Amino acid sequence: MSELTKEVVKEGVDVRVPEGVLETTPSAGQVFLEVLKEQGVEIFFGVSGGHLWVWVDAMIKGGIKHVTMRHEQSGGYAAEAYARTTGRIGVCCGTAGPGATNLASPIHQAHLSNSPVLALLAGHEATSDGAYTLQECYAEKIFESFVKISKRVIDARTYKYWFTKAVRKAMELPKGPSVLEFELNAVAGVYPPQHNLYKENWLKEPMAGSHPDPKSVERVIELIFASEKPVMYVGDEIMWNNCQAELRELARLARIPVMGRRGGRGSIAEDDPLIWRSAGTAHESDLFVILGARMDFFDFFGNRFQIKRAIQISETSDYIHPWIPTEIAVQANVKTAIQAMIDTIRKNKPAPHPGRSGWLDKVRETEQVRSAHMERRALQFKDLSPVHPAWLSKVICDTVDEMYKGDACYVMDAFTGSNVLSPYIKAKYAGQIIDAGPQAGVGHGVGQAIGAAFGYDKKKMVFAMMGDAGMGLAGMDVETAVRHKLPIVYLVNNNDGWIGGSDAQYGKDLGWYGIPKGDVLPHYFIPNQRYDRMFEAIGCHTEWVTQPEQVGSALKKAFSAAEQGRTAVINVDVDRRPVQAILDSPICAVMWKHLPWNETTRYMRKMRSRFASGTFPFEEHGVTTEAYDRWDLQEEDFELGVE
Repeated sequence: MSELTKEVVKEGVDVRVPEGVLETTPSAGQVFLEVLKEQGVEIFFGVSGGHLWVWVDAMIKGGIKHVTMRHEQSGGYAAEAYARTTGRIGVCCGTAGPGATNLASPIHQAHLSNSPVLALLAGHEATSDGAYTLQECYAEKIFESFVKISKRVIDARTYKYWFTKAVRKAMELPKGPSVLEFELNAVAGVYPPQHNLYKENWLKEPMAGSHPDPKSVERVIELIFASEKPVMYVGDEIMWNNCQAELRELARLARIPVMGRRGGRGSIAEDDPLIWRSAGTAHESDLFVILGARMDFFDFFGNRFQIKRAIQISETSDYIHPWIPTEIAVQANVKTAIQAMIDTIRKNKPAPHPGRSGWLDKVRETEQVRSAHMERRALQFKDLSPVHPAWLSKVICDTVDEMYKGDACYVMDAFTGSNVLSPYIKAKYAGQIIDAGPQAGVGHGVGQAIGAAFGYDKKKMVFAMMGDAGMGLAGMDVETAVRHKLPIVYLVNNNDGWIGGSDAQYGKDLGWYGIPKGDVLPHYFIPNQRYDRMFEAIGCHTEWVTQPEQVGSALKKAFSAAEQGRTAVINVDVDRRPVQAILDSPICAVMWKHLPWNETTRYMRKMRSRFASGTFPFEEHGVTTEAYDRWDLQEEDFELGVE
């Protein structure tokens, strides 16, 4: 045999062998790819790790996009915002131990916000339970108190069953998160045989929404048309059911003003004549229609509206509130309920109360007065330096209206800044405004903006109002936005601390604490942190704003850069005097009641006498209320003690 015809014998590691001999192929991780694709999942957010490589690798190679975050927490927030912008399940992942615990805050937020999220968590091997093995953690127990399903899955044959159940539960109203923890021995094994409690594509057509009882619909319409001054309050179920068009038709046919909350904001554009946003309108109304909405803490569980009579309609009993005086409650899918109401009106042609036209005129006038008041308030501070949040908010909304006709997504993560910005926004579509909901956390906005940008397929501008506290917690995930060239503008409402306005409670430089001069103060950060310089270093377009006249041009340049795929960060030096609304409320008057009256600030004494009259005997001691402006506190308001 010649040298040319000799067979080449390979040695070492360069030897081809039959598939499945020297690897676990197909692996149990392949199940994740198959079942998630069946559920319509196209993207997931998180951080990889050894315990989950087997399924993350299968998902990525199989075409499910993985957005690698800098911190699992931001991945969870991104998944929640993705769900709220698409109406689909948001998926996030974390490895065993720290990966799971880092997801606790966003999963808890998804619970309190009723957002459908599926958290896929790796877990340690069951054979080492209780032995202090690597990253030993029982995520099932951590999450079980606040999610819809929390399951440690130890048999790969049941994976598809639990995936299907977890997604279905997360998407049922009230929506919420599901958590699956995958034990290492099972997930590292071979592709399992199919379980008898799973059938691929078992459902041929989507389940229809539950229909309301026709007699109940007739009664609802009768009550609305007999009412002189009805109002409607709509929430997340309008967004999840994509029934904004039906709602608009119902509002016009029934001639009823509408207020949107949470995902319901923008269901009817907030510049529409049928919008109401002033609590005084609710106080005067004689019928309050709650449609697919939850009455929670931020509306004082409905007490804010002084509801006299109500109609409640929701697909879930969780959104039907037994503490509200109610004429009739209807449990049904809101889309089918709204359509049934429309059909009933068209069929019966009822006549509205003769006073309805006057009521609608009054609602419009009230909203015009409210808008004019907000405009005046912003102009009051237009020349103030550092920049006042009210002026900043007006310019933000004016710029979004000018450049995008108001069609941009707002993400709220600045304790004071978001509170001031919200009333200036005139939402145009359901789900336009994304926030932390009743969890009221900090640091969610960076990840939520990323999830929203992917949810809108990078085709809609995302504006994130960040506080310096939130940016400090989650700011490194701005690099994730830069890496993916996302159209996001992050604005840092930089008031040098965790909670703007702390001087109002504790005096200038927190004097009430008696901290020795020169010591580092709690609550506050190094002043005028240059977040713009930090993020310029990683490729962001950045702006540093110190004067009110700089705001508009900085926003336009930042939005223009983001349109080209260059994520932007605007750092604004803001007035730290304004007090956030929740701090100036009965709840915080109670939380601060431990501060001695004779030692605390004049502002705190004014606030306590205003909100805590049922707690303390002010009249017995000759204490009377005094006026103040929480957006414009004066020097005397920061003075400590009574002489």
